[in-house]
Amino acid sequence: MKNKATPIDIETLVDESLLVFIASDDVQDTLQGVRRGIEREMLRVTPSAQLSHRPHPKSLGSALTHPYITTDFSEAQLELVTPAVTGRKETFKKLASLHHFVATHLPEGESMWAASMPPSLPLDSDIAIANYGTSNVGMAKMRYREGLANRYGKRMQLISGIHYNFSLPKPFWQMLHANTESQLPLEDFISERYFHLIRNVLRNGWIIPYLFGASPAADKSYLRDKPYQLLQLDSTTDYLPWATSLRLSNLGYGSSEQSRFPISFNSKQDYLIGLCKALTQPSVQYSYLAEHQQLNGSVLQLENELYGSIRPKIVNAQMRPLVAMCHYGVEYIELRSLDNNPLLPLGIDELQSQFIDLFLLYSALSPSPEISKQERTLIMQRQELVATQGRKPNLMLPTLNGEVLLTDLAKPLMNLLAKMATIMDGGQNNNGYEKAVMREQAKFDASQLTPSAQILAVMEQENLNFTTLMKSYSDEHQQGYLSDTLSDDEMTQLQMLAYNSLLEQKQLEAGNEENFDEYLARKRHINCEMPSRADAALSMQRYSMQFQDNKEPANQL
Repeated sequence: MKNKATPIDIETLVDESLLVFIASDDVQDTLQGVRRGIEREMLRVTPSAQLSHRPHPKSLGSALTHPYITTDFSEAQLELVTPAVTGRKETFKKLASLHHFVATHLPEGESMWAASMPPSLPLDSDIAIANYGTSNVGMAKMRYREGLANRYGKRMQLISGIHYNFSLPKPFWQMLHANTESQLPLEDFISERYFHLIRNVLRNGWIIPYLFGASPAADKSYLRDKPYQLLQLDSTTDYLPWATSLRLSNLGYGSSEQSRFPISFNSKQDYLIGLCKALTQPSVQYSYLAEHQQLNGSVLQLENELYGSIRPKIVNAQMRPLVAMCHYGVEYIELRSLDNNPLLPLGIDELQSQFIDLFLLYSALSPSPEISKQERTLIMQRQELVATQGRKPNLMLPTLNGEVLLTDLAKPLMNLLAKMATIMDGGQNNNGYEKAVMREQAKFDASQLTPSAQILAVMEQENLNFTTLMKSYSDEHQQGYLSDTLSDDEMTQLQMLAYNSLLEQKQLEAGNEENFDEYLARKRHINCEMPSRADAALSMQRYSMQFQDNKEPANQL
């Protein structure tokens, strides 16, 4: 018989002194400066719920250079990006504005697909990769996507989701630095504490698909020719009865080649060393591909190819992410494990955002030991179990101390988040955090309240297949987007952004001063040395000089 552990044995809780720490008026003031941004991926579909074959509408601007409206893998895969701001309501207002603007500029009859799993898909040969024009940077983005298609297939790349960008303000870090009496320089402390946060998200991240997973079913075309055994709801819909998120399971995003090069999050240096190895190590699995079929033959073509539920991030237009993080550390994290919730017009709502903020703050403050190989394996097992069987009654999850009932494993964490919510609401004069925790706690008390359960219930009760139900949600939301209004100033601003982005793309295309092969050769060069901070300013000057005559858009490949 497998060992069983009590919840108190397996949950490392925030020290009481840290609860006192966040209750401080000064700390509460700094938390007003939390910045968050949302990226939402969605497919454009026709009235018959087929993937659109039309190009990205020019009225939306250039997908290469527009800061807020771009494309992901496919020409039909929109990505709406809000800027990182401190006001939650402002974030959601901007996200709603982008949905309205896109809805009013789509080709007639098209709508935005509300779900994470795609609708009925054609053969891979009929799925168009995103087109970014003839500039070197645009062609590099397309070559990268050719590599993704040849490595993983196009259908996997059409799975869409929500990425949640989150950063804590510098004054908060300064206070925590003093409170913990850290001997690290502040900038190093901040980076290491973000990795501290990431490790705790990995440990407890199984709660994300349980609470917010919204992809328990998929159109049969997604698994065409794949050796996975799912149940059939009808002739067109595959599903798992207790699944929360097929997107986050082994049926969704994944790479067997990447699993051979596990990257450590135990420190910034460990992470960068592992990432650099994956970016420079020739791939055995993909070495057969011709040069024009991928950006390069490494395990990872680019940093962005690293799959995972969370990433450390930094924005620097002059440096590739590996080098920028080496020099300047981590600026924010990107939580990537959120499904599009088709029950919600924006795929996410403000209460969910408040819960996520609380969970991420907990992860930054809670003790976070290094993750061993054994624990890494357990984390992966928990993720897969919750993604595919998360609502199964009496589901046991593996931990370092044995198997624990899912609901028991959640109790100490949710109790602590409730305490933190009370403190946060008292410090910020609202009750949103407590409401958010209460709503999510109810899902542990009654799994039928989870979005995955609600979606399957509607399918079964109304005898609807996956595509029909998701198209119904998509059409309903589309009408809502169209009925929203923007002020004249907001509409003018978005129209000008679209117009200016088209001009910027033309300027990039006119400014190619080296041929594409030379450009790629230069971009392939990676310096994996870990320079001291004293060298950073000089390195920045060198990289700035290298790129000043070849300006590239800030949004990366």
